[in-house]
Amino acid sequence: MERRRLRSSLQTSAEEFLSSAKKLGFSKSTKASLKSLIYNLSPSSDSDDLISSLPPSLHRSISLAVNKFKSFSISDSISNSTPQSPPAKRLRRSSRHRKNDDASEHEKQRQNHKQKQKESVVEHLEIYTYIAFLCVTHPECAFSASDLLAGVSELHDNLYLFESDSTLLSEIANLCEEWWKRDLTGKESLISLSLPFLLSRSLTWKKKGDVHRVYSLREAFMLFDFEDEESIEDLKNLLLHCVILPLYFKTEEGRKFIAYVFGLGGQLVTEALAMIKSQIPFGKKSMLEAYGEIVFRAWKALEAGECKDEIEDDFLQGLIESAIHSSSPAFAASIRTVLGGFITQRTTDGVEKLLFRLAEPVIFRSLQVANSNVRHNALHLLLDLFPLEDPDATKEVGDTLLDKQFFLLDKLLTDECPDVRVVAVEGGCRILNLFWEVIPSPSITKILTKIFDDLTHDSCTEVRLSTVNGIMYLLGNPYSHEVLKVLLPRMGHLILDSALLVRVAIVDLLLLLVRDIRNFQFHKVVQLDLLLSSLANDHPLVGRKITKLLLPSYFPSRVIREEACNRFIALIRRSPVAGARFCEFAVSEGASLQSLKELFSVVISLILSPDGLDAQHIDGLLTAASHLCDNLVNYSSVKAALEDVVSGEKLKRMFAAAPTTHAKSCVCKIVTAISPDAVDGLFKDCLGLIMSCSGICGDTNRQFQLRSAHKMVFSCDWFDRMFDAMAKHLEITAHGCHVGFGIELPKCIDPSIKRRKTNSTIRISSKFVGGTKKRSSNFVKSRFDEDYAIATGIAWQIKELLLSENTRNAILTSRSLEAAFLALKVISEISILQCLKCETASSSPVLAYTTLTLHMSLENIGLKGNKNFSARKRECLGSSDSSPESILWKALLNSTVDHLFNCAYKVLRADGCEKYTELLPDVPIPSDDGSRFIKPKRISNILKVLTALLKFIVDAIVVGIADGNQESCMKFAMASIKFLIFNLKKYSNSQLKFTEEDLGETFVCLRSSFTYAAKFLSLLLKSSSKASLLLPAPCNLANELFNLFASVEECLGCRHAAHLITAVKPWMPDLILALGSTHLLKQTSGSSTFNCDKYPFPLWITTLGKIELYELQEISSDEKAVHGSKSNGFSAFRKLVDMMVQLLRANSDVLDVVGVIFLNGSLVGLERKDFDHVLGLLHFVCMKLVRHEKEWKELKLMLASVQGIYTRVEVEEKGLGDDVDGTQTLKSARALIEPVWMHYLSGESRN
Repeated sequence: MERRRLRSSLQTSAEEFLSSAKKLGFSKSTKASLKSLIYNLSPSSDSDDLISSLPPSLHRSISLAVNKFKSFSISDSISNSTPQSPPAKRLRRSSRHRKNDDASEHEKQRQNHKQKQKESVVEHLEIYTYIAFLCVTHPECAFSASDLLAGVSELHDNLYLFESDSTLLSEIANLCEEWWKRDLTGKESLISLSLPFLLSRSLTWKKKGDVHRVYSLREAFMLFDFEDEESIEDLKNLLLHCVILPLYFKTEEGRKFIAYVFGLGGQLVTEALAMIKSQIPFGKKSMLEAYGEIVFRAWKALEAGECKDEIEDDFLQGLIESAIHSSSPAFAASIRTVLGGFITQRTTDGVEKLLFRLAEPVIFRSLQVANSNVRHNALHLLLDLFPLEDPDATKEVGDTLLDKQFFLLDKLLTDECPDVRVVAVEGGCRILNLFWEVIPSPSITKILTKIFDDLTHDSCTEVRLSTVNGIMYLLGNPYSHEVLKVLLPRMGHLILDSALLVRVAIVDLLLLLVRDIRNFQFHKVVQLDLLLSSLANDHPLVGRKITKLLLPSYFPSRVIREEACNRFIALIRRSPVAGARFCEFAVSEGASLQSLKELFSVVISLILSPDGLDAQHIDGLLTAASHLCDNLVNYSSVKAALEDVVSGEKLKRMFAAAPTTHAKSCVCKIVTAISPDAVDGLFKDCLGLIMSCSGICGDTNRQFQLRSAHKMVFSCDWFDRMFDAMAKHLEITAHGCHVGFGIELPKCIDPSIKRRKTNSTIRISSKFVGGTKKRSSNFVKSRFDEDYAIATGIAWQIKELLLSENTRNAILTSRSLEAAFLALKVISEISILQCLKCETASSSPVLAYTTLTLHMSLENIGLKGNKNFSARKRECLGSSDSSPESILWKALLNSTVDHLFNCAYKVLRADGCEKYTELLPDVPIPSDDGSRFIKPKRISNILKVLTALLKFIVDAIVVGIADGNQESCMKFAMASIKFLIFNLKKYSNSQLKFTEEDLGETFVCLRSSFTYAAKFLSLLLKSSSKASLLLPAPCNLANELFNLFASVEECLGCRHAAHLITAVKPWMPDLILALGSTHLLKQTSGSSTFNCDKYPFPLWITTLGKIELYELQEISSDEKAVHGSKSNGFSAFRKLVDMMVQLLRANSDVLDVVGVIFLNGSLVGLERKDFDHVLGLLHFVCMKLVRHEKEWKELKLMLASVQGIYTRVEVEEKGLGDDVDGTQTLKSARALIEPVWMHYLSGESRN
């Protein structure tokens, strides 16, 4: 109905048309109706009256609506600013409430009505704006622009009033934009408000369409006066915001617009360039490239003048100088990326001249300065600018300039800085690639000769790598191939380079040569034997690439399968190991599955009919078959065919033919992968492989082989038989320990058990017992060393088998579990007791014994006939937690802990460390072997044992089965750390002589021990109730760990301490809490003190005092020797202390209880008359821990200690008499704490 009325109103008047239109509301359907009606108006029809009357009527309607909107805005501001007058008469409460409710409801209704009226006016304005837009865009231009201008100007000039209605703002902006695009009369008057709105919306909404609209109106910005700073400030800020908005510099039109902005005003150019500069250090490459393009566009568009000069002489010149002198390579690279906007456009008129003028004065000088960083940056820039030419110079001058550049490049190829040489090599090859045809032959020869003859042998890995990468880049120019064919063999030695990256790169080069140069023979660069050697022995990454290189030659896809197999056989005859590894990577490098299946059949046939093949070839063929099987078995379509190739009988023959342990493990892998059910009679052979395990602990290759055998045993359901055999051998070794060393043998182990008979019987090896006397006249045993070595290998295997859930369950349910466990107990005891006397003693039995204990305890598996276990079981029955489930594992764990700790204590006491013997229980000390100087290997043995026991402690606590053992574990951890410190001192005093290898192995154990002890402390502190029962042990252990760190740096040097600090850092919060545990757990208010006679003051605090004193005093060269130059060298310890300070200052409560320790150290120094120590610690507390006087307010315990220290310092100072140095030191100490005393304590003291 309304739409019919709208259509009929066209026949009456413009006012009637507008009145009908505003009744429809502003919607999509209304817009469509209006568009259809207005676009159908034609100047030649009967609509002339409406066409002429509509613009003035539209103007009147717009004016009325705008004035009405203004009245609403004015009334809103008046109602908001006018205070309400109080009521004339006070009403009763009920009347007041009713009156207030009625008034508020009335006010609410009035406001709603007013809001609806306001929304109606806005909707009318939206309709009028759209009608004006339709009149402007009329297809036949029926409406006069001058008639419409008044109404459109009314809308534009009041644009700021409608900021709360985005739809109306958009409609008005669209109208003004269209007016400008059609170049209508008065377009300049419709820009001042609409253009900033469109710019602001593009920054807010971040849509590409808005960027396009702003760019299309870019010329309108010329109407603004950018010299008037006050009036243009807001618009200028919007324009500068475009410079850093990703939407603008990521879009083509956005970059063009920013470049256009540079031409709007001088100050705008300055600020935009400054903003771009500020973004360079943080910008991504795409952003920096966009900035380079923007500045180039701006420079190109600008006429000669101040703005262009500012870009050239200020911005670009500054970038070039910064790119050369930057201390950061990354920042220099970012600057060069921006400069790339000009460098890539050097063919543009004027650019080459500009770059030469800006760069030439600085770049050649910078290439020859002493600073290698400047040379490095300048070389990068020269390579980007090459060739640096003056387009106005004569040919002679140009040639001289080019020769100068080649001379400097040649000189920098032998620069003393490796980084410069790297850039020179790669840059030189890039120049040759780009300009090969125009560079003189002597220059080419000179550069390439130096690269191939000198730099491929450079001592720096990065330089050698750059030679390969550079030549690969140079191969991109076909004109270089003939020369490179002659020179490339000089790089062949790099296949044997010590750096993996270089070896990988040279194989990549060979692959590139084969691909890009027709009929090129790679073996002319690297000899085939060297390639096969690398394939056989090198890293898998190298082996994979060499396989890809050799695949077309030794297993081509373009020949028949029989021929391909024959070629592979030729490869394996030439190098069995290389042929085997070829099969390892063949599938991943694209070999056909069907061809490889055929090859597998051929290989199996050769193994079973080894005519003319020696053991090495058979080993290689079996390894190849294993690799082929591993790759092909994953494809179900091929697996069935493999099973047909390898029957049970063939597998037996293959195992019999296997000449080495490695070959047998390969057969095991094939059995496991293809047909574990088809094999009978191989158990003994497989068991022989498993039991030949002496020396396995450090041999990763044999460990891998044994894992393959384990998988075969488990898949063939032979595991119980294997474990029975293992347990049997462990019992034999345990019996040998009993006979030879008098170790008590558990009842479950048959005392009459004997080793298999042999023709040769000897007494127990003097090598193993370290020269001790014969303990039994009946002790005669064959090859005890070999038995023990095999037992350690079995122990390693047991620990390994416990990692997998399937094999772990098989062990825990085995009938031989108890026998194996008890035998490991005996062997572990002898391994610990003999570790300082025998170099072949191993920690593997201890690790297996402890790991088995943990899993048996977790599964609640007990022992039947062990006397010690039964006693422990009775103890557990009498404990508070006497549930049947807890009795077995508690008894087992407690028995193991007691046994291992007692064994370790015997060794620790025998080592002669007097400082920790009071911590050890009363255990008998083994007789000394008469040597005070123990071999380093034996020290490494005991450290491995101690580390294994500390790991056992931590693992038991983590899984929650160590309740009741914390005290004994704490004592053991303390004793272990003290032992480490004691032996570090022995090393420092030259009582221990370590090789570099021994020292490295020892340090690894030391680091692990520190980590496990710190973790034990952390786990203990998490249960405050348990930790409180052990006080002050947690604090003492933390002190010993810090002592250990200080001892490492003092005895081994800062390099080892720096490696140790990475292990300490994660545990620093726990160590600090442990230091303050006495106060934190007991919640006491007094301060703890150290008894100097009973417990020596911590070494690390003494070291800290020396370091602080060194920092505090200006010491002459003579005094440095007196005070100890070591204090000056504790760089790692200083870092540790800095970490401690940072953590302590973050928590005032912890700072209070830990800070007391340092203050107590000052008291100890006063008692010992060590005033330097007092001054150093007080300096640390007052200048680093508590840096501001106001911080002392919360530190109650520390204030109490300061009170005692201040009084004591005064007393000591008065008693020194003529001791000038001591008096001065105490005065300095008193001056540090005097402000605290005066502010917090002096009044309390007087009271």
